[in-house]
Amino acid sequence: MKIIRTRQRPLMLAVDVLLTILAWVGLLYLLIQGLWPLFDGHAGPRIDISFFEALNTLQVYLWIGLLNAAVLIAWARYQQRKSRGYSRRRLPAPVVDDEGLSRSFELSEDNFARMRQSATMIVHNDEHGGVIEVLSPPYRVEPQEPQPLAPPVMRLPSDDDGNRPLP
Repeated sequence: MKIIRTRQRPLMLAVDVLLTILAWVGLLYLLIQGLWPLFDGHAGPRIDISFFEALNTLQVYLWIGLLNAAVLIAWARYQQRKSRGYSRRRLPAPVVDDEGLSRSFELSEDNFARMRQSATMIVHNDEHGGVIEVLSPPYRVEPQEPQPLAPPVMRLPSDDDGNRPLP
């Protein structure tokens, strides 16, 4: 099951598959080379290898580990450099003034004024994205000043209220 479903370029996918196969082949080779001598022998498992042979094996594993670390660090640095451009794309869009908006959508003065007045409109575009016509509904809704909302007041009867009705 894949959790991340991003498309890779075919070349990067081929490199990824090739490196994965090479890593699995290397792991299997090292496992077979290390385990086979333990079980191969007429006198049973061989555990009495010399100290220097063990150090040579550990040295090989150390060099392979260092090579893996170098590859992973290089890959991380490459991804870090590659992703620096993504932060620029996440910046907010620049603010466009009325003149820039009119120029961008090829709005005439009349259409721009109609768009400013009406909250509901029908906009007809040409094939290049420019505005051909703006139709407003036959009625006009005047914007009203928003009324401040008063917080709701709840009065609960208390002992000293007596039998007075609640307002």
